[in-house]
Amino acid sequence: MAVIGGYGRAMGYQDLKLLVEQYSGLEKDALHIHVALLLYLIAMFAFRQTRRSRFPWLFVLLVELANEAVDILSNNAEAWVIEGSAKDLWNTMLWPTVLLFVGRYTDIFQHRDRTPPPAEAAVREP
Repeated sequence: MAVIGGYGRAMGYQDLKLLVEQYSGLEKDALHIHVALLLYLIAMFAFRQTRRSRFPWLFVLLVELANEAVDILSNNAEAWVIEGSAKDLWNTMLWPTVLLFVGRYTDIFQHRDRTPPPAEAAVREP
């Protein structure tokens, strides 16, 4: 484990999250969105899932629920933490949910052949 600022204290998960927030310059809400999209894409490619698969969405949900459980347990389940966790869950799962529905129920992400259709035979008039 890394040591923070020479204090001899091991860096925990919460410290790592604060460090990423501090050095990225992004707010916590934005980080939830970015990490969710990154996890969604990683799960799609690493586990060779298609755009229609529910697995990447479930993977993001599982990671987010674990993250929120750590947040709640480390703050003794105070009411403001639970409300914040609901907002974090919303921020995290919105775009993976949109991508899942678009991938399953539309053809927006479907591969299209870019070759032009063959020229039709000239119509001959009698």
